[in-house]
This record gives sequence, structure tokens and C-alpha cells, in this order.
Amino acid sequence: MHTLPASGDSTHRGLHSLKNARKALDNEPLLRFREAKKVLGDVYGELKDNVAELEAVYGEIKDEKIVASEQRQEVEAIRDSIKTIMDTFQRDNMKVVFFGRTSNGKSTTINAMLHEKVLPQGMGHTTCCFLQVQGCDEEKGYLQLDDNEDKKLEMEMLSKIGDALSNENEDLPAMGQDSLLKIFHPKQTETGENRLLQNDVVILDSPGVDLSPEFDGWIDKHCLDADVFVLVSNAESTLTQAEKNFFLRVSKKLSKPNVFILNNRWDASAADMDNIESVKKQHLTRFRQFLVDELEVCNEREVNDRIFFVSAREVLEARLKARGIITRNYQADGHGTRALEFQNFERHFEQCISKSAIHTKFEAHNRRAHEMIGKMRTNLNTVLTSAAEQRTNLQNTLNENTRLFNECRVNFSTFEKAYREQTERLRAEVHLKVSADFFEEIARLDAIIDRFEEPFDGSSAGMTKYKQDLAVFVDKCLSSDLEARCTGGLMSRIWNLENDMFQYVTKILAEPYQNKLEEVWRYRAPFKFSICVDVPALVNDFHEDLEFRFTFGLHAMIRRIIAYRSGQPVTAINANLLTPLSLQKKNAENVVRDENMAAAAEEQAMMTQMVLTSAAFLANGSLGVLVVGGIVYKAVGWRVIAIGGAAYGGLYAWERMRWNSSAKEQHLKEQFRSHLAARMQHVAAAHTTHCETQAIREMDQVFDGLRATVGGVHREMKADLDEQKTVIDGVDSVIRTLGTIKGKAVFLLRNLEQFASSYLRSDSPSSP
Repeated sequence: MHTLPASGDSTHRGLHSLKNARKALDNEPLLRFREAKKVLGDVYGELKDNVAELEAVYGEIKDEKIVASEQRQEVEAIRDSIKTIMDTFQRDNMKVVFFGRTSNGKSTTINAMLHEKVLPQGMGHTTCCFLQVQGCDEEKGYLQLDDNEDKKLEMEMLSKIGDALSNENEDLPAMGQDSLLKIFHPKQTETGENRLLQNDVVILDSPGVDLSPEFDGWIDKHCLDADVFVLVSNAESTLTQAEKNFFLRVSKKLSKPNVFILNNRWDASAADMDNIESVKKQHLTRFRQFLVDELEVCNEREVNDRIFFVSAREVLEARLKARGIITRNYQADGHGTRALEFQNFERHFEQCISKSAIHTKFEAHNRRAHEMIGKMRTNLNTVLTSAAEQRTNLQNTLNENTRLFNECRVNFSTFEKAYREQTERLRAEVHLKVSADFFEEIARLDAIIDRFEEPFDGSSAGMTKYKQDLAVFVDKCLSSDLEARCTGGLMSRIWNLENDMFQYVTKILAEPYQNKLEEVWRYRAPFKFSICVDVPALVNDFHEDLEFRFTFGLHAMIRRIIAYRSGQPVTAINANLLTPLSLQKKNAENVVRDENMAAAAEEQAMMTQMVLTSAAFLANGSLGVLVVGGIVYKAVGWRVIAIGGAAYGGLYAWERMRWNSSAKEQHLKEQFRSHLAARMQHVAAAHTTHCETQAIREMDQVFDGLRATVGGVHREMKADLDEQKTVIDGVDSVIRTLGTIKGKAVFLLRNLEQFASSYLRSDSPSSP
């Protein structure tokens, strides 16, 4: 935002100038114009700075709701007006115009007031055009033609251009009587400074009013900005009608012009001292009648300070002698009185021109400054009102967005808690469903295995390939069946949960951010259970027994006992019950690859060894056989023994007769089913857990995606809130800055009021 200048650096600059102005000496009225010009210039300088500062602040505000184009254009217009006025202000000065008939001494009077011979003077028609004398800061003066201000002429050309009596101006451009030749005379010379020129007094000398009746052109071209008119008359003659007509025209174009009448060449009265008072009284009567009754530019009380009887020649030569320019000066009787009269004229002239110039030049500037400050304050009030309304709207928006942000966070925390509960419910549902489906598939193993129709080959290589193909077939069937079962119910349940999650999160997000969730959801792949029973691995320890073994034979019974004791299927028991003993040998084909299998094999060997040892003991001990046979014979008799032996032999013969290739295949499938069912029951819990893990992982992935999206939205919302706070801080800074500028405008109004009180009002304490 726009940086304000340090407090007090320029705010009281105009007021300080006013205080200094009050210290101006009362006997230096010309200083009042310069002081007033400086004070008002300081006010305009501060106003320019304030407008520039305001324009810079407006330039940094991009929001048209705060600063409309109308306000910007108005400030630019004020800036341009200030520039125009300040450019004009620098050219403002006090202007006095001298009029009179030819050879009345207008140029001599001006030279006397300047304490130097600046204008050509002499008997007859000496001034051929308007000559304007004004000060310059250069060490050497120069001339400028009014229609060619870019070209500077040497001061020596003045006697040729402006002097009607010069014989050297024949080759120069013709100067009409209404033409203007500007004479820029140094304000500071070797003999000292020129007080009139130093204080911005511009003096205009004119040709004789008796040379041309075209007064209106003269007035319009050269006199409308004059503050004082000085009529230089000839004491040896009366006021002519031409002189009266000129000032009557002036009074019609200007409201109450300030007119002084200098009755010059009053030194001629020294030759007729007896009639001097009556002549003076006659002149006074006519002059008073002209100023009061005809022109109506002053009243009876003021007219005495507007009419003076002087000798410009005596005053000029006396002042030139005092400066050492000449050695002898012209003096007639009563020259001291006339010198005092001339000084009295100068004093009243300076007071009048200073007061008049301040009013004519600065009153309009003061009023215009009031108007511009009023427009500036109105502009500021409009912008401040808009800024306050915008801040209120921004604060309401911030409060609403903060509420939405907090609600979103709270709602998502509630959603997260509900998600955890739903996840546990889904885990239980998956557990029940998958467990039931898995055990149903175990019960359907007979039907699945019966669908395997590959030809049975009883050879060792054919048997191995048959078992491998059977395992692959069963695995494919089980996996596809389980996937179909899970896809039916669980997939629908999971999809509904995910859709509910999406819908819930969509509701808790504000509308501008919902599209972000749509992008995440649109490209998500549908969930599908990955089920692998891996039957080949489960039947890796399957050992088929396709040798004929009587069901009630000793070997078969021992295997069943071992399977019962170990909790394994009979097909997991090796056909050679003594195989574990080979662990003590280094037969690579029978190495046990698992510690658990080794432990089970050792237990099988111990049981087999115990049973065989018992049977051998009974078989080898005749005494034992006789004892056992005697006990049985006595208990059941020989007929029962014979019938039992016959039945046992019959069963053996029946089983032996049915033992063929088809029986071997059915026996293999039955053994395979029994073995696989037992193994599947063992891995049922692991399979269920695996499915639970998949379902929970799927839900977690969806939840993580939603959480990441919501987290991004939260960060974006937080960034938006921070940005809104920054904007509000910026608006607050603008309001403070504009308030400061408005306060400066109030100080400027006070300075303008003080300026008007000090310089423009008739009751001003410093008014002359």
C-alpha cells in the first residue's frame, strides 16, 4: 500500500509561512504581495502533494468497487487544474499602467520610481509603443518583442526600438502604438537592488493618449490585468477630454479601477509663488470631481490619497546624484516639499497596488483552492464510503467462509469416526461371508473333482501329471467360484459404502470445491477381490496310496491311528511308515524340507515302531500266542473264530477283486478330496483374513483419497481465508491512508482561511 510521508513534514508549511508573513514590516507593503504569493504557493504545493499522494493510492487500488473511474478522472482533473494554476501563479505579479498625454513625463516618472534611467525620456513624442518593465534574475537585461518571445534583444536596442525620436530605427520592424516591447531589467545591480522589480512589480509605459482614439484596443490588450492606473498630467495645463475619455473606458471594462493622478512638473509653480495655492486648489477640484463624481472610483475621504503634485525630473536627478551617476541635479524652489510629495505618492501607491494585486490575483486562486479541496474531500468521502462498504462485505464473506471452513473440518472429523465404525462392520461382514462361502466350497469339492475328466494313467510319470492337472483344475474352479460369490454380495456392499462416503464428503465441501472430488472419483478403477486358493501348494504334501491295502489290515490301521493322533489326513502319512528313519541316512530324495513335517514324520515312525515291535513280540513268542488263543477260544468258541476268519477272508477277497484302474482313480480322487478339504480347513482363517485385508485396504484407499482431497481443499480454503484477510488489511490500510489525506485537506482549508483572514479581508490585521 501507499506509504505516507512522515507526520508534520509538510502539513504545517503554509501555516508557518503565514506566521512569518505577519512579521513583515508595515512600511514594506510590497513585501505583502510576495509573502502572500509564497504562502498561497505553499498551500498549492501541499495541495499538489496531497493530490499526487491520493492519485498514487488510487493507482494501487485495482478494485473498481472502491474507486470508480469517475473518482479517478476527477482526481486527474484536479491535478491538471493545480498544474495550470501553479504555472499561472508563477507569472502573477503587480502591474501598474502609466497613461497621459505626450510629454507629460510618464517615462520620467517611471525612471524616478526605478531610481534609474531605464526608459527613453525627453521632450516631445518619445515612446512609440507600450514598454513593459519587469525584473529578471539575469545579471544583464534584455528585450523581447511580444510576438517573438523566444528571441532576446540587447538592451542597447531599446533606444532604437522604443524611442520615437531615434533616427536609427528606420531599418527595424515597425512598432505600432498598440505593440508591446518587454524590457527585462536586472532585479539586482552593482549599485543595489531595485525594490519595485525585486517585489514583482511590472510597470507599463504607454504612448500618449492624444495620439490615438482607439482606447478599447489598448485596454483589452494591455490593461485588463492591471492593478493600478497612474494618470500623469501636466501641471501647466488642465485635464483634457482625451485623458478623461480613456479612463471612462477603463471604468466601464474594470470594476472600480485604482487610479492615481500625478500632477507632474509642479516645479513650474516656483515661478509664480503668489498664485500657487489657488492653482493647486483649482487642480484638486477638477481632479476630485473626475475621480469621485465621474469615474466613481473613490470617495471624498480616499481621494486626497490619490492626487499628488510632484516633479518627476527633480526626484529622478536627485536619486541619480545620490547614487553617483550624475554630479549635478536640477532643483527649483520648494523641491523638498515636492520630493516628500513624491515619496508620499510612492507609499500610497505601494500600499494600493499590493492590496489590489493580492485581491485581484490571489482571491480567485484562494477560491479555486477551496473548490478543489471541496471536490477532493467529496471524492474522498465517496471512496471512503465505498471502501467501508467493501470492507463490510469482505468481512461478512470472510466470516461466512471461516464458518464453512470450521464446519468442514468438524464434519470431516465426524465422517472419519463414522468411517472407522463402518470399516469394523464391513470387516465382520466380510469375515462371515467369506468364511461361509469358503466352507461351502469345501463341501462342494466332490462335485468339483468329479468334473475333472482327464484320462487316468497309472504309471509314475502319468500319475504325477494327473495330480498336477487335477490341482490346477480344482484351483481354477475354487478361485472363480469364490470370486463370483464375493462379487455378488460384498462388492455391492463395498460399492454402496464408497458411494455413501463420496456423497457425504461432497456435501461437507463447499460448492466451488466439489469438482475436485469429482475428478478423483471419476478415474477410480472398480474394486475386485483377488482370491487365490493355491491348491497346488495345499496338496504339495499329498501322498496317494494306490497299492492294494486291506481296509482292516495292520498297515492301514496304523496309518489311520497316526492320522488321528496327528490331526492330519491319512494321505499325508507316508506309505513307508519307516521313512523318518532315513533322516539318519543321507538319501537326498527323502530329505524332509520342513521342521514341522520332520516332527510329524518322527512321531509316525515312533508309533509304527511301537506297533510293529508289539506285533513281532506277539508273533515270536509262542507262549504269548497260546495264551491269547486260549483266552479267545474259551471266550467265543471255535465256531465264532472260524466265522470271523471266513468273514475277514471274504472281505479281503471282495476288496481284492474290485481293485482295478477305475477303482484306483476313484480312490485317488477320494484321497485328493479328503486331503484338500483338510488343508483348506486349516487355511480358512488365513483366506478370510486375506479377503478382509483386501476389503479394508480398498476402503482405506478410498478414504485416503478423500482425505487427501479434503486436506487439499482445507489448505486451499485456508489460503483463501488468508488472502481475504490480506485484502481486508489492505482495505483497512487504504481507509487509514485516505483518512490521513482527508485530515491534510482539513489543514489546508484552515491555512486557506488563515490566508484569507491575513490578506484578503478588509479587517485583516496586516491590511494597510
